Amino acid sequence: MSLLKTRPSLAMKISAGLSLVILLTLGTWQVDRLFWKQGLIDSRQAQAEMPPIAVPTDTVLNPDMNFRSAYAEGRYLNDQEKYLMARTRRGNVGFQLITPLEQEDGRIILVNRGWVPTDFREPDTRPESLIDGPVRVTGILRMPAEKHWAQPDNDPLKNQWFYVDVNHMAEDTGAELASPYYLELDDSPVPGGLPIGGQAKVELPNNHLEYAITWYSLALTLVVIFVLYHRRPNDDKSNGDGDQKAA
Repeated sequence: MSLLKTRPSLAMKISAGLSLVILLTLGTWQVDRLFWKQGLIDSRQAQAEMPPIAVPTDTVLNPDMNFRSAYAEGRYLNDQEKYLMARTRRGNVGFQLITPLEQEDGRIILVNRGWVPTDFREPDTRPESLIDGPVRVTGILRMPAEKHWAQPDNDPLKNQWFYVDVNHMAEDTGAELASPYYLELDDSPVPGGLPIGGQAKVELPNNHLEYAITWYSLALTLVVIFVLYHRRPNDDKSNGDGDQKAA
């Protein structure tokens, strides 16, 4: 029996070549995403670990300040709580509590105090969280969020907010906004244990290395299959040789 190399058809060559290019492109794209994501994580961690500054007021938004460690002082306007809906924690459904922090001049800084279970939405179910008097709170600066296409519209009348719109939240409060940022609190202990702070995602999942390995592995598999397929025995020729020898 003889082994003969079969010539791949033009269509098979083109199909295999395009598939290989696509797989290699996807793998390279994931490598680029890997370094981008790691840079983003490193930047967030560096910002969050810097000595805290006072929440900037009377300023314009600076994207470089996002996740910057900061603090604020004032009095909570507990009767003006805002509920950031559809937030989960460890598989449990709840909301994040945003409370205006009144400054000495009467203006406010919005403070995301953390996560609260749905059963504790009503303030009288968590009286210890209604802190009265001056406070100094620490956390990280956050930029106002833009509405995602899949998110519902905010509904101030029902006090249901699905993304942080600092301007409309301040308007709903009836007070002037002191800062274009809002402060997302850290996990410092609070009376009664609610809200639970530290909900900001400084650490992000970074699975791009695994994705890159997957795409490159598929590309290698395609090459191996292509080579083995076109080096397979020529069954027709082999059978013909065998018949002649038998005759």
